[in-house]
Amino acid sequence: MAAGVVVLMVATVVGSVQATAQEDTSTDVVEVCVAARRLPDGRIETGLQRRSEGGDCGERVLPRRRFMPVVAEARRWLVTSSVTLGGNELRVAARRLAGGSVEFAVQRRLDEDDSWSARLRPQRRFLPAGSAAGRWLSSSPVDALAAPPGSVLESAQVVSFYGHPGVPAMGVLGGGFPSEVADEITTWAAYYDRLNGPRDVIAAFHLITGVAQQYATSDGTWLGRLSAERIAEYVEVARERGMLVFLDNQIGWSDPLTEVKLLEPFLREPFVHMALDPEFATKRQGERPGLVIGSVTAAEVNEVQRYLAELVQEEGIPPKILMVHQFSAHMLRDRDAVEDVDGVDLSIDMDGFGGVAIKVAGYEAYAVRQPSEYPGFKLFFKYDTPVMTPEQVQGLDRAPDLIIYQ
Repeated sequence: MAAGVVVLMVATVVGSVQATAQEDTSTDVVEVCVAARRLPDGRIETGLQRRSEGGDCGERVLPRRRFMPVVAEARRWLVTSSVTLGGNELRVAARRLAGGSVEFAVQRRLDEDDSWSARLRPQRRFLPAGSAAGRWLSSSPVDALAAPPGSVLESAQVVSFYGHPGVPAMGVLGGGFPSEVADEITTWAAYYDRLNGPRDVIAAFHLITGVAQQYATSDGTWLGRLSAERIAEYVEVARERGMLVFLDNQIGWSDPLTEVKLLEPFLREPFVHMALDPEFATKRQGERPGLVIGSVTAAEVNEVQRYLAELVQEEGIPPKILMVHQFSAHMLRDRDAVEDVDGVDLSIDMDGFGGVAIKVAGYEAYAVRQPSEYPGFKLFFKYDTPVMTPEQVQGLDRAPDLIIYQ
């Protein structure tokens, strides 16, 4: 069953009340909607609605502190004061996005330590940038008592297109505008969805953001980095369509953690994940990228995992996927020392091209074995002989959780 596209909030016509010290009867499920409207002066007013037995979002309950200022830093979460619904103390979290739309979530005060829960995101949760002033819109319902979000890979496969914008030779992602590439990925994802039974399939961009260079760069890293503005184009298309994004770095003469930290604003998004390509990490050999096959160490991978886990904890988001490409044993040094880090799903993918037998052997040697938790498999439209069909991929002894097309 294919994962759905995230859509915008819808209009509602209901009354509003100021929050009071009301006491509702607690239940095991408290479904609420976020209500929001854009004011003529540009501020955003927010409230909460309790879902009725009939399924509608009910009367708006307005927190005392409920206005998002006109000038609010993009991607920074702001919160309202709390209201009580269903015997639970709740608040709205909201943030402006780069394109002018506003994203909403709900948080519940936790009894055990008086802190707040992870942000619970309704499926329909965006106030559009061009919404009419004064018109209330409502999110889809979300259970305010729900457990923190789990790994996307527990219930879904991922099908992605790999590459660099405007450079088709580096992968199929570079063959069109983000929206065009998204359409094509979605078609491939739907094909896999017809083969994998009840499991979902999610389409993804696999975007090379740090590209190894043939010539030394001024900072000594031998890397060309994609601009934040260009990365944001893919992130916003993915947000609109309910896709994932993998930010891929070829490391060069830099180090993995330094490069990952440069991408932090994007990695704080729940649908943006990370990939490392040891092939071009050649500083240890003292050779420029491309002349020899590079490597990363278990210690470097562990550093990145711990850093991603901190972001997961801070943001209250699902586990991050960290993908490490491998097609040769030495590309991941001290492999047995790679740690199992809570909050991070480690995927090692078979990144080599060639005939079916050698690809399957590499998949079993590198992607299926520990410490890889979710095996990945890359297919090369140009270099595989032949390109395995989706039926062949799904027919592997262990079907890959992540499928990448280059």
